[in-house]
Amino acid sequence: GGSATGTISADNEATWCDIFPNVPPDVYKEKVVDIFVRLAKELAGDVPLKVINDGEVTALAAFQKIKKGNIMGISMGSSEGAGYANKDGNLMGWISELCYVRLDLNPKAPIDPWTKGAHTGLSHLYLGQRGATKLAVKGGVDVPDHYKFSDPEMRTIKHEHHAQCLKLIQKAMADPEKKEQCSKIYETCGVYLGYALGQYCEFYDIDHVMVLGRVSKGDGGDIMLETAKKVLLEEFPEHANIEFHTADDHFKGVGQCIAAAALPEIK
Repeated sequence: GGSATGTISADNEATWCDIFPNVPPDVYKEKVVDIFVRLAKELAGDVPLKVINDGEVTALAAFQKIKKGNIMGISMGSSEGAGYANKDGNLMGWISELCYVRLDLNPKAPIDPWTKGAHTGLSHLYLGQRGATKLAVKGGVDVPDHYKFSDPEMRTIKHEHHAQCLKLIQKAMADPEKKEQCSKIYETCGVYLGYALGQYCEFYDIDHVMVLGRVSKGDGGDIMLETAKKVLLEEFPEHANIEFHTADDHFKGVGQCIAAAALPEIK
């Protein structure tokens, strides 16, 4: 899972989970940390369980699909989920959650609502649905006032408005009269992705990138990936050999589930 699971330990513990923002630390430790273990036992009994971040599942799904390693999986959904599988197709054993990596050093970059403005320019504001929705108005998309990024409701930890705004962006992409201007949203997201990969390559050996998630769906997703390739070629030529991979919209929706289902150890 993504936002619902957050940062997960090797023992399926919810180390940090953003669907419980107002739970005090002592209650969180008592009631939330082992929530997935308790849920599984109550719903299904003594069955194998493995809880894993959506980015890492994306990397594993990518390895299953292309049979090649040194692959970065990026899930562009409510936030950014990122994971990495080495040359043998194995996870590294550490947390590869990259949604809180700082990508934009501009002092005027968007603030991170999870830290109440303590941080700006973090990755999830560029490689998740917020990367697209904050550009909706500039992209010529007709959105109600409360879906405009200038509205305070769009700058909270809630994902719902952004999800609905993204649907309007996708609808505009299907409108011949709006597509040209709206395409610039995805071009900009492609620039974000290209520069992010240039930064990620400082810490990972990346030969392949698999991009999944609702932001990557449709023609807009294709534009985004093509733009990211151009950024690597022009700005990071030493990494221009990175191969991009995606999937049909069905696999984008269920491919992670297939990979996740293969993770629990059957005794």
